[in-house]
Amino acid sequence: MAEDTKSTAEEEVIVVLIEGPNGEEEYYAQDVIIPYEGKEFAILVSVDEDDSDAEPEIIVARMDQDDDGEIVYVSPEEDEFTAVEKLYNEMFAEEE
Repeated sequence: MAEDTKSTAEEEVIVVLIEGPNGEEEYYAQDVIIPYEGKEFAILVSVDEDDSDAEPEIIVARMDQDDDGEIVYVSPEEDEFTAVEKLYNEMFAEEE
């Protein structure tokens, strides 16, 4: 996964390139980081390059470090996914 950082006047946006199961690559923006059981999980939102009205795709990725200390985004275990999804939904519900 490639990682780009795009700066705006308000905040930095981290954009990563994710390869899907069918081999297609898509860009995702890191929306929020959720700590869970000593690990960090990123909520990634698809970047719509066509500016269409389609709903963005949202994925949960565990943030690990490779041998060089670089952040890599990997699929979480099922129990991690369920717990992080619940925490994210609770955060979202509080904002409404």
